[in-house]
Amino acid sequence: MKYLFLFLFPLAIQAQNPELTFKRLVQKFNQVKSYEVVATIKPQIPLIRILPVKANIHFNYPNNFAIQSAGISILPKNGFSELPLLFSRPDDFTAIASGAENNLEIITLLPKQHDANIILAKIWVDAGALLVIKSQITSRSNGTMTCEFDYNQEKSWGLPSHMKFIMDVNKFKIPKGLATDINRTSRPAESDGKTKKGIIDIYFNKYQLN
Repeated sequence: MKYLFLFLFPLAIQAQNPELTFKRLVQKFNQVKSYEVVATIKPQIPLIRILPVKANIHFNYPNNFAIQSAGISILPKNGFSELPLLFSRPDDFTAIASGAENNLEIITLLPKQHDANIILAKIWVDAGALLVIKSQITSRSNGTMTCEFDYNQEKSWGLPSHMKFIMDVNKFKIPKGLATDINRTSRPAESDGKTKKGIIDIYFNKYQLN
């Protein structure tokens, strides 16, 4: 019996069809033409003190986002739009199988144009539910950004209930409005030379699809 498993395992890996999975994700993404949602943004950035803020987010297909907030919100530049950009321009990328992890299919997306803003993208996909559980996108304008996704009521549309951005703080541009808060925050006497990671949690409620 052990020999049977040795032969079946490589066949399971070969059965992955990244182009088909990516195509099905694109079809699911194309169902949503616009939506509005209430978001709670909770940043955890070293050396910055800022309270959670609420914002209204408006999306229009294919990758246009407008964010309205009464307070100062910290969001990674292009953080919302990079993943929708992948799905709105599927012909610009080549999908390559990159193995599996925790029952998730890993797909690497390579741009066909050498001067494209997105240099490399990896997505971890629940192929059965057609949901992106994690993404790691490297772009010329935003560096490398990792995002994890949770889903609840709107998962049939592929819309998350929670997004967790993880970024390199050394490459993160601080909004000018936060200068006072930074000056009040105590800084370590010396840098330990380690890369600091920042986290931005965004929770979504009350989706209104149009």
